[in-house]
Amino acid sequence: MKVLKRIAAVVATVALTAGMSASCFAAGTWGHYIGFSEGNVWYEASEGSFKENSATGWTANMDTIGWGGVWGYQVFQEGKGKVDIKKGEQYTLKCTLKSTKMDKWVVIKIATKENIAFAKWVKLPKNQAVTVDETFTAKCDANSIYFGLGGDFGDRDDEKDLYTWAEGGKSAISDGDGDMAAKATVITCTDYSLAAPAAASDNQQNNNGGNTTQPATNTTTVATGDFGPYACAVAAIAAAAVIVVFSRKRKEA
Repeated sequence: MKVLKRIAAVVATVALTAGMSASCFAAGTWGHYIGFSEGNVWYEASEGSFKENSATGWTANMDTIGWGGVWGYQVFQEGKGKVDIKKGEQYTLKCTLKSTKMDKWVVIKIATKENIAFAKWVKLPKNQAVTVDETFTAKCDANSIYFGLGGDFGDRDDEKDLYTWAEGGKSAISDGDGDMAAKATVITCTDYSLAAPAAASDNQQNNNGGNTTQPATNTTTVATGDFGPYACAVAAIAAAAVIVVFSRKRKEA
């Protein structure tokens, strides 16, 4: 009977750890954060749902884009094996983005916390695919890439560093008037890659060098995007430890 109790404790530990980690890291390759959703009460942020389609693409269903800035809805990868950028080295970022129901600004940030290696604002005309093809030299080491999708109106002080990356500066970034915050859209990402230029060229035979973010030819810490989901894993391990200790106390009794 004692053996069965110990086995049950181990099973519960594994299940709890896996469950808590899944809620923080999301499924598979891509993580996501939706600011106004179950478990999150950032009222200015976006509402909606997320679907990971593959390692190279995802779908963000936005019921409302919100008015809390781009980090009200985030899609990201981070950690070695996913993003490992070195200062001074050259990389090529490629993907195709599309917003179905409205013109939408999206920011792509490659960084470690507040240190930005590269960032790019991309304007998505309604229902028109836009191909991102950017070759850049990293300004610092970086271990994450974030796509900021939330409603942005050029007025967030905590995004001022990102606005400097925009052509035309801060005044160029606005999803529209204030009533746009309640609008819905679906943003998709396909054909994503981030690699050294030679590797990117091998993966996609379409690299002519330079930066060519343009409409595609085949068209038919939560508030800053810098929070670390690893904290959730730590919480899961701590909770698991409590279960194991409880099991041992039952055994001693």
